[in-house]
Amino acid sequence: MAMCVDLYPSSPSTATAANNLVRCLLGAGGTAVIIQMIKAMGRGWCFTFVAAVVFITSPMLWVITKWGPKWREERRLRAMKQEEEKG
Repeated sequence: MAMCVDLYPSSPSTATAANNLVRCLLGAGGTAVIIQMIKAMGRGWCFTFVAAVVFITSPMLWVITKWGPKWREERRLRAMKQEEEKG
């Protein structure tokens, strides 16, 4: 959530609300689907699939950790430049 607020410093409440909305929707979707997945795949394969999804998507955390500060600074500099051009 802190990253969302850092990316949108002019509207932190909107960033927080959007983060909460997406988190709740994903939680509701996962809750709605998991029973059907267990029935169709069985417990072992269902949770193996979930673990595989987590394993495959976890490098995104490394990417954000490595390049996130640079992206944040570039975004801040662009915003400052736009403010200077307006004023």
